[in-house]
Amino acid sequence: MVALIATASFLSLNSFNELRKGLSEITENDLPIVIAGSSLNQISANLASFGHSILASDSKGTRQAVLLRLKDQVTWLEEIFEELAEAAPPSEDLQRLVLLKSTLVANLHNVAELVSARSINTTQTQSVVRKALELNQQLLQFNERLLIDQEGITLAIHGWTGKFGAGLLLIPTAASIDHPLPLKKISKTFGRYIVQLNHMSSSFPPSLNEKARLLLQQLETLGYGATGIFDLRAYAFYLDDRVQGTVSQNKVIADRFVASASSLTRKLQLRISLRGSELDRESQERSTLFLIMSLLSSIGVILVFFYINRSVIHRLVILSQTMVYHATGMRKKIATTGNDEITDMTKAFKYFVDVIDKREDELQDAKNLAEKADKAKSQFLAAASHDLRQPLHAIGLFAATLVGLNHNQKTKPVVENIARSIDHMNDLFDSILDYSQLEAGELSPDLKVFNLSPLLAMLETDFSAQAKDKGLILEIHKADYWVRSEALLLDRILRNLLTNAIRYTESGRVSLGLERVGESTVSIIVSDTGRGIPADKQDKIFQEFYRSGAKMEKGLGLGLAIAQQMAKLLESQISVHSAVGKGSDFSINVTEGMPDAKSIDVTVKPTSPANATLLTDQLVVVLDDDPQILKATVGLLKRWGCLVISAGNKRAISADIKAQIRQPLAYIVDYQLDDSETGIDVLCTLLEGRLTSRGIIISGNTDPAIEQQAKEAGFTFFSKPLRPAKLASYLRHLARKA
Repeated sequence: MVALIATASFLSLNSFNELRKGLSEITENDLPIVIAGSSLNQISANLASFGHSILASDSKGTRQAVLLRLKDQVTWLEEIFEELAEAAPPSEDLQRLVLLKSTLVANLHNVAELVSARSINTTQTQSVVRKALELNQQLLQFNERLLIDQEGITLAIHGWTGKFGAGLLLIPTAASIDHPLPLKKISKTFGRYIVQLNHMSSSFPPSLNEKARLLLQQLETLGYGATGIFDLRAYAFYLDDRVQGTVSQNKVIADRFVASASSLTRKLQLRISLRGSELDRESQERSTLFLIMSLLSSIGVILVFFYINRSVIHRLVILSQTMVYHATGMRKKIATTGNDEITDMTKAFKYFVDVIDKREDELQDAKNLAEKADKAKSQFLAAASHDLRQPLHAIGLFAATLVGLNHNQKTKPVVENIARSIDHMNDLFDSILDYSQLEAGELSPDLKVFNLSPLLAMLETDFSAQAKDKGLILEIHKADYWVRSEALLLDRILRNLLTNAIRYTESGRVSLGLERVGESTVSIIVSDTGRGIPADKQDKIFQEFYRSGAKMEKGLGLGLAIAQQMAKLLESQISVHSAVGKGSDFSINVTEGMPDAKSIDVTVKPTSPANATLLTDQLVVVLDDDPQILKATVGLLKRWGCLVISAGNKRAISADIKAQIRQPLAYIVDYQLDDSETGIDVLCTLLEGRLTSRGIIISGNTDPAIEQQAKEAGFTFFSKPLRPAKLASYLRHLARKA
């Protein structure tokens, strides 16, 4: 009995010592490794987010702050590497992490330098554009002096000033170009203008020749100087390519870094899990042996075993199982009652678990920070889009005014080409906006019953001049059909199809016809006599970014893809039938509807021959805080014969409006003003709920909520850049209704 008790006691003490030793090894060696691995996961996620933070930084101070945070993270990471190297034998994963860390940090610093260089380039570009505007003012003063000092301006001097203005207009055009090839073309055109202007000025009187050459020298410096617009834009394209390439490489390295960190952490957790399982197995074996010997002993041995088992081994088993649970990612309550060594180990283990939980919370915070940085990037891109639309809108208005002036045979083609280029840029902006709204799911159809005739009449009005300019016959076959669809989306689809038909048809006709299909379906068919589409490319034309045709005809390759997606929103699709050399037929089916009290008339009546004088002496109010846009809008309206009241804020214009005897035809107001009020607030104050259809909101912000807000208030909404023809059409519509 005594021998059995002694043996049982010896085995029990030996089991306890071995188990305590194993637990101590886990507590002292393995748990710090797990904590270091958890910290490693957190830091890897932080490093992966620094690339977006650097791209989103809009100032040198912000970038320096990001780099300081990066330095802190790298220091912490190196400390963790040292802990892992001391606590565990060297491994390929750890060596790979050290190498990836060095490469990732070097790439992040490279991104910061490229972003800084791009910021400086942007500032220099803006400075050149401002100098171009100042030089334009000098040109105007030069013309005014000519009118005062010279008895008559010769044709040569008049041609010189016109060509100088055309060359000067190439400076902001080059600043808005987003591709190297168009930039090279503009640069060649600019150089040709410089040579021609030098030759033309050589024949001026001496008093004019010196001033002309000073102006020409400034123009040449803006284009080809050390910080000329063409070198700046070429360098900007180079920086953009470098930034994109470095960011892409950085993402790959960051993904590898995160994957390597996760792999190392999983291996460490597996190591501890195996160690815990081994301890658990050994504990179970020793408990079984102890139980067998206790059964052979006396009741005293059984009592001793019961005491030891209940007070020591069972608690150790529970602690071991708890460690295994936590090592494998599961959670279990940790009991810390008692006042002995097991309780101390349990408390120590609970402390380490709390630290791991805290690290995981910090990792979640880092993830939230990365998501916030991504949102900041989106806000930056939206702001950049707005800032780019502002000058493009002004350029379009100035160009429309310029087209309406008298030109000689040399300047007229240049002015017309500028206008066509601006129209092309407007098409690109419209395509990008439609595509981004479709990708973001912001377009949703509001199906209503409406009559097709007014919509077709407006299409005939808007495309007649375009077809006539190419020498084509445009036929719009009208029929009194009522359909159930979304008028705005259907209008965009048909405009896209008509634009393509006119663009790719060199001679003959373009037609839009209606055909009943079945009992309740109307097919709208756009036909042309153009070049046709090969059979093997008819499916590809609806793919995103697919482009065909001559080089000057290519856009972004989004038009038909956008139209097809819009058709799907209308529960339909666009079909094509084409033969090379014979032309193409594009068709979309819509459901016929029955008119009722809620049916709508979607558009305006066709223009009449009297349209040319509809805007003469019409009073129009213009409110915009951008001086260039305000000047361009006022100039264009006056060319149309309008009387204009304009200002940069509401306070400056309210008194002028009240002094008028008659009600203005329209109020053209920018949405984003310098004042605390928006353009919608200003129109609500000026119109006081009356004649809201005369209120026009124009905005460079593409947020659909702004357009919805304007329409809910009863105002008309246009996005920048706004085509002058579209504005004129709407003003004539208001004039006919007045």
